[in-house]
Amino acid sequence: MRLSVCVLLVTLALCCKQANGLACPIVVTESLEFLDMAPALYKFSLQKFNPPSENVDAKLKVKECTDKMSTSDRNQIKLKEILLKKCIL
Repeated sequence: MRLSVCVLLVTLALCCKQANGLACPIVVTESLEFLDMAPALYKFSLQKFNPPSENVDAKLKVKECTDKMSTSDRNQIKLKEILLKKCIL
């Protein structure tokens, strides 16, 4: 049993490509929109993903909570997202 686990791990290490830690640019852009846009505009923005209505409603409920965050906290999150976006491009 132990040998089979070791063989599996070695096989995975040799056969699988190495993953990178870069975020998808669309995810970064969507995160910035989530923090910046008004709820009505953000709901319209989500339509490009063609999500189910219950998912949109859930996302807007979360947005209500993040909109109550202080401006400095939101700016810190946005700064990290912008830096991440620059690292991608």
